[in-house]
This record gives sequence, structure tokens and C-alpha cells, in this order.
Amino acid sequence: MKESKKNLQHEFIKELHEYCHRTQNYNLLQHLISTREATILSRLHHTDIGNLGHNFNTLQATEIIGKQPCASLPESYFIIEQLAMKIFGCLLICRTEYEIFKIIHHSTHSLHKKSVSTNQSSHKNTINENYHYELVSDIALEQRYFQTEYSDAPLLLSDAIVLINIVTFIKEHKWYEMLNHLALSSQGEHFILYQYEDHTHAPMLISSALIESYKKKDDWLFFDDFFQSNKWVSENSFNTISSYFPKLDSLLTSTQKHLSLVSVSELENAMFHSIEDKTSICGVIRFTISGQTSKINYHMYLAQKGLANALYDTGRDMIFSIIEQPAMVLFYQAMNSVNNSKPPFLFTSSQDINHTGLVTYKGICLTNNASHAFDQCNFKSYNVNIIRKRKELNKR
Repeated sequence: MKESKKNLQHEFIKELHEYCHRTQNYNLLQHLISTREATILSRLHHTDIGNLGHNFNTLQATEIIGKQPCASLPESYFIIEQLAMKIFGCLLICRTEYEIFKIIHHSTHSLHKKSVSTNQSSHKNTINENYHYELVSDIALEQRYFQTEYSDAPLLLSDAIVLINIVTFIKEHKWYEMLNHLALSSQGEHFILYQYEDHTHAPMLISSALIESYKKKDDWLFFDDFFQSNKWVSENSFNTISSYFPKLDSLLTSTQKHLSLVSVSELENAMFHSIEDKTSICGVIRFTISGQTSKINYHMYLAQKGLANALYDTGRDMIFSIIEQPAMVLFYQAMNSVNNSKPPFLFTSSQDINHTGLVTYKGICLTNNASHAFDQCNFKSYNVNIIRKRKELNKR
């Protein structure tokens, strides 16, 4: 039964793609969803408005989608919407699967025109056994192909990264807002971790992260309005932070220097502006880990270590970071306790965004200290530190 449903979904997506190609209307689902969203929002009370996934699951949405045609859209849109709801049960899920189809189709179509490029980068670093990491200055220009857990065929690096981002952030975490911003994952500087396997021509992509340039600070997720709201709680003392930001003192008034009297937003922005050499800082977003479940923790360890080393080696001393993976948070907390004179991560603020107990943290990764911390820890001691810190926190 599940297989027949999957086949039906695949056939629908294929037919939809052919229709969009024939009509040159590649943004059909995006247009349909944005139009429906506007209608839903107009009928929702302010207190009922949430993220895209929430809004499309409200009673108001179920009364409209697939049941009432939209006067401002062609009749064909409503037919497609009805079929999408019947086959997928949700317009957002349908669009997610359509984006996955397009990504795989793009690379496999390109693959038919040429052989898989397996040229090895001269910039790769071996981190452990047959695992390698590197920084790619612009993945949009990269012609190498990589295997992923989510496609039978190898994909161009940019497509492989977008695919993993879709599966990780949209399918698993329901961050449907990212559907309109997938292009961000297909270009620019990225960190990648990959593994060569004996039976494949292309390496397996294990981890990736988008590196945000200091020149585009206004576009950083770290400084987005949502992450600068007053809902974020301070996590560190001014004295601790100011010891790593010597110019910070001159940017804040004597009253503000008491952390309770300066907002998180004011402090974090002052930290950024206090750094004279902006080339030494960057942001990191869309950090992903993939692989077999039994190897996820190991891959997390390798990716954290590789990312810190790669950025430190290229002169990025500080990473403005948003992290919520418990293993990452616990390891940094443990290392901060072990060596408080060389903390790998300065926590600035935190928030339980979805009120689930999973706390999201913001802060600065000091790449020199982080590299040193990972040099002192093999995978076994990495896990020991995480477990010890978790037990310590559970006792409180």
C-alpha cells in the first residue's frame, strides 16, 4: 500500500514538472502557496498566527485549500491543488517533494551529457581514515559529483547540498519557510566533509555548512530580527565577553556594562562592531550532518572538528553561530568548564523557541580554542565529555 502511494506521488510530481515545463511556469506551486497563505492570514486572529506549517494546518486553511477555488488564480491551479491535497494531504509537503524531484532531475539530466567528475581537490584535508574536509569558495562553480543518502544517483555538489538541506530542515524539521530560499544553499562558500567508499565512483557527502561573509552582515541569520528579539536570554557575563572583545568597552556606557542593563541585541551588535579586522569573522548557517544512524555522532564530531580547523586555517578566528544540536552544545559547555581560560565557545544568549525543552543557543565560536579542544579529544573522549556534562546538568 505504501509503495503504491509512493509511486502515485512520484507520477504526480513527474506530470506536474512536465506541465510546468510545457507552460514555462516553474513557480506555480510557490505562487499557489503564497496566494493561499495571504487568504489564510486574512482570516486568522493575530494570536493564532504561527509559522507556515502551523498556518496551513489551521481550521481556516482546511476550509479553503482544495475546497474553494481562488478567484485570482487560473482554474488549472485549483485542479492541481485538489490533486495535491488528495495525493499528499498537504500543499507544503507536495512542494517539498517537487523541489527534491527538480534537484535530482537537474543533476541526473546533466550527468547524461557527461561523465561523473571525480577529480580530487588539491585543497582537501584528511581528518580521519578516509574522511576529508575542505572549504569550497563557490559551490555554484563546482563540477564534482557527490553521493548522498537521499538519491541513488550522484549529484553535483550544489545540488547535493540543497537536497540534504531540504531533507534535514524542511522534511524533518518542517521549516517550510526555507522553500523560498533554497538558492542560498546552492551558491557561495561552503564547508564540506565527505568520505570515499570503495564501491562508489563519487565520494559520499557527510556534512556541509554555508559560510556567511562579514561583508553581508545585514543578511546574517544571527542578526535577523527574530534572533535579535527580547525573547533571547543572556548567557554570559560582560567581564567574560569583554576579555575577548577589548574594544567592546568603548562602545558601551558604564551603565550598559552591567549585562542586566544591556539587551542581548545591543551586546551582540556591539561585539561585532568592536572587531577591527572584519576579515577574521564570519557566520555559519545550514550546518547539516547525514549518514547512517549509528554513525551520526561520529560524523558530528568530525564535522565540528573539520569546520573549526578549516576556518581557523583561513584566518577566521570567530564564528557567529546559532546552535541547537545537543551534542554540540554539551561538548562546548564541557570544554568551557574544563579550560575556562581558553573556552571554545562564548555563549551569548538562548531561547526555547518552540517550548519543547530543546534550547537554541547563540554565541561565538573561537576557532583557535575550538581547534585546540578537538586536538585534545578523540571520539571516545568527545562522547565522555558530552555524557558527563549531561549528567551534571540533570542533577541541577
